[in-house]
Amino acid sequence: MTENRLLPPRSWLPNAVTAANITAGFLAMESAASGRFEIAVYLLMLAVLLDSADGRLARLLNATSAFGQQLDSLSDVISFGVAPAFLVYHACLEPLGPLGLVVSLTYLFAGVYRLARFNVLADEHSKASRTMGVPIPIGAGYLMAAALMRDAMSPAASALVVLAMAMLMISRWRLPDLKGKNLVSTMLLIGLFNYVGVLIAPNWYTVGWWNVWNALIVVVARRSDRAADSVDSAGELGDAESTA
Repeated sequence: MTENRLLPPRSWLPNAVTAANITAGFLAMESAASGRFEIAVYLLMLAVLLDSADGRLARLLNATSAFGQQLDSLSDVISFGVAPAFLVYHACLEPLGPLGLVVSLTYLFAGVYRLARFNVLADEHSKASRTMGVPIPIGAGYLMAAALMRDAMSPAASALVVLAMAMLMISRWRLPDLKGKNLVSTMLLIGLFNYVGVLIAPNWYTVGWWNVWNALIVVVARRSDRAADSVDSAGELGDAESTA
C-alpha cells in the first residue's frame, strides 16, 4: 500500500484535528505537573471537542479509514486515558501514596481495554447503534470534575469515583444510540452546557445537577431504543406473516 493510498489528501484535515487533540492532552499533563489543575481541565475539555470534530470531519469529507480509526483511538489513550489519570493523581490521589497510583493506573488500564475492545468491534465507516461500556471521554469528564472538586472531596471519595468510571468503561453494559437528531441529542447538547457550568462554577449544585441530567439522558435513550426495537420486531413479524 502506497503512502498516498494510506493518507489521501482529504484525510489530512481530520488527522490534523486528531493531532491537535493529542497536543491538548500532552499540554494538559504538563499543566497538571506544574500544579495548574484548572488549566489542565480546560485543555482536556478542548480535547473532547476536538475528538468530536475529527470524526465528523472525516465522515463529511468521506475520508474515514482504518488508519484514521486507529489514530483517533491512540489520541484517546493520551487525552482521555493517560492525561486524566495523571491529572487526578496529582490533584486528588497523591495523598493516598502507592494506593493512589494503583487507582490511577486502574483507570488507565480500563480505558485502554475499552478502546481496544471498541476497535475490534467497530466499523471505521459507520457508528454502531449501541456501544458497550461507558465511552472513555465520559470517564475522563468525571475525573476532570473530581480534579475541580478536589477541595470538597476527600482523596478516598475521589478514588471511588475513579474506580467507578474504570468499572463502567470495561463493563458489558450496552448503552443505546446517543447520536442523531432526536430528543436524546438535544438532551446531550443541554448536558454539555451543564458540564460547562461545572467548569465555570464547580460545586455540589452544578455537579449534582449534571449527574441527574446524565441519568435522565440514559433513561430517555434506553426507552427510545426499546421503542425502536419493538417497532423493528413488529415489522419483522409482519413480514414473516405475509411471507407465510
